[in-house]
Amino acid sequence: MQTKRWQRRLLRVLGACAIILLLLFYFLTNTISTDPYFKSTYYKNTVAKMDSSFLKKIEENGPLLAGFAKVNISPKYVAEAPDASNGEFNAIRMAGYGDGQIATGVHDSLFAKAIALEVNGKEVIFLSADMVVIPELVVQKVASNLEGTISRKQILFGATHTHASIGNCIPKFVGESFSGEYQPEVVAWLGEKFTQLILTARKDKKLATFASDYIRVPNLIRNRIIGETGRLNDKLNLVSFQQNKGKKAVIGIFGAHATTIATWNDKFSGDYPGYFQRSLESKGVDLALFFAGTVGSHSNKGKGEKFEKSKYIGETLADSAAVVINKMEYDSVVQMTAITTEIEIPELQAFYISDRLRVAPWAASKLMADMQTIYLQGVKINDLVWLAMPYELSGEYGIDLKNALEVAGFNSSLTSFNGQYLGYIVPQKYYYFDTYEARLMGWYGPSMGDYLMELNFKLANELTDKRL
Repeated sequence: MQTKRWQRRLLRVLGACAIILLLLFYFLTNTISTDPYFKSTYYKNTVAKMDSSFLKKIEENGPLLAGFAKVNISPKYVAEAPDASNGEFNAIRMAGYGDGQIATGVHDSLFAKAIALEVNGKEVIFLSADMVVIPELVVQKVASNLEGTISRKQILFGATHTHASIGNCIPKFVGESFSGEYQPEVVAWLGEKFTQLILTARKDKKLATFASDYIRVPNLIRNRIIGETGRLNDKLNLVSFQQNKGKKAVIGIFGAHATTIATWNDKFSGDYPGYFQRSLESKGVDLALFFAGTVGSHSNKGKGEKFEKSKYIGETLADSAAVVINKMEYDSVVQMTAITTEIEIPELQAFYISDRLRVAPWAASKLMADMQTIYLQGVKINDLVWLAMPYELSGEYGIDLKNALEVAGFNSSLTSFNGQYLGYIVPQKYYYFDTYEARLMGWYGPSMGDYLMELNFKLANELTDKRL
């Protein structure tokens, strides 16, 4: 009798557990949406917002002013009584190493650099830092500091995407998983550094000239989703500003991931973009910047191991850039158009369970940092079109837009990490392919890439007055 009673009790417990598990599965999972994005509310709202922003775009034609600045952002290790306001910390993790590896020193210094442009009183700032991303909380701090001086919408942020740089800047599970425990004092320190950098660049403005061009460097980049058979965005885009009887600044934009350095390293480094910038500055360029381009599907390729490989890629890239820089033709009068538009995005479909299931949006959102207004930005300077995006766009997507712009007579620069992060954006054909880019980092469903590319083309059309 007692055995039967025990068996009945066990069955009830097992039944209750099964019901709880089923309920958890029901509430914690969600079917991947394959609905057409162009029928969605977020698409219709975004189109309306873009059309409204187009009416407010900056359009100026006249002499160009340009100012340059840079600041060292290498954290200092201090065992006792660190002063975070001076960049002193007793433990900083390097972003990009999974859960972050604590840095023990500096292999090569990290910098943030800025170029301030002005045409007829209208300003645009380009700012790039030796970081894996530009954290949104840092951008918010900068925007707050500069309120009433210059708008967030006038600043195009970017990162070199080195994975051996400053972590501890992004809260919640996902942010802390690749950059370490969130430390608000790191955000505050970087926010102040970036603020002063922008103010210094604005004070340095002088009459200047402008040029842009590109060179192909297929020997330094590879398609990391499908290998040698994949399409490559192998252009190194170059943008240069020369102050009259003053300094020269050059921006390089390239789509190879800055991942020559891995977990064997425990020191801060700019990876190959750092070597690229230092090499150009040794060749007569006063300020060299690097922006990660369409890195969403492309990795680096080069000779050597560890830092030897970083050096080879960076210096080879700089040698290629020097060939173009020496032949550039500069304009002293420019036509500048600038647009910053708000965009809306679909519900999260992050964290893969199966080909049909992801974690439910409400649950996934608890694991990721909150986002404020999401911006897509574009600037046209003469024949250069620059789009600054809040995601890692696939190089394969980038080829299509860059080719369309080139046919229409424009150079183009497509850069990532403009102050927010929406993950990897790869072509829909790869969505169900078992890759890191699509499975782990494709957070918004199979239609996200085509949706964002329509927005990119729409913005480029408005900047150029063309139908690409």
